[in-house]
Amino acid sequence: MSDREQNSGMDLATANTLSNFAYFATWSWFIATAIMLSRVDFRERRLPNTVVLIAYLGGLLGFTVIAFSRADFTLLVNAALGSVIASLGYLMIHLFGGMGMGDVKYAGVIGLYLGSLGWTYLYLGSLISFVGAALWVLPQMLSNRENRSVPFGPFMALGVVASGFIAIGVTAGA
Repeated sequence: MSDREQNSGMDLATANTLSNFAYFATWSWFIATAIMLSRVDFRERRLPNTVVLIAYLGGLLGFTVIAFSRADFTLLVNAALGSVIASLGYLMIHLFGGMGMGDVKYAGVIGLYLGSLGWTYLYLGSLISFVGAALWVLPQMLSNRENRSVPFGPFMALGVVASGFIAIGVTAGA
């Protein structure tokens, strides 16, 4: 084996290690920021812009590192498109009075992660979010509570995490 072949093998191993580390760090970042945002949303019914921005930038950085380490930018493009699609979809709901702007901004983060998993997961994660929120508000509606505001951020995060676990299961089963 030539020196060049040995070096390219080491480079591939290094790239795989970097990619795996970046993937783990990126998803850990999401979970950490999702917990912070969920706590605030449950208590105050708002998603602080600063934490949403930090969540978004961390995800974008992580997926960029993964794309460069793999020399494959499909994941990054899908993540970016997922972010735009989710943001536009949630913006339309906001314009009809269905949710706050904090949720619309957080949709960019949610779409980033769901888009990285694939188009099916973008749909599935959103569906899980809305079903979870509906199950949360249903008892409030049945008891005729006046305040029916839904802290939607935690349900958005739940959709991403559930979709991530489903994607892991699908990949492991393949």
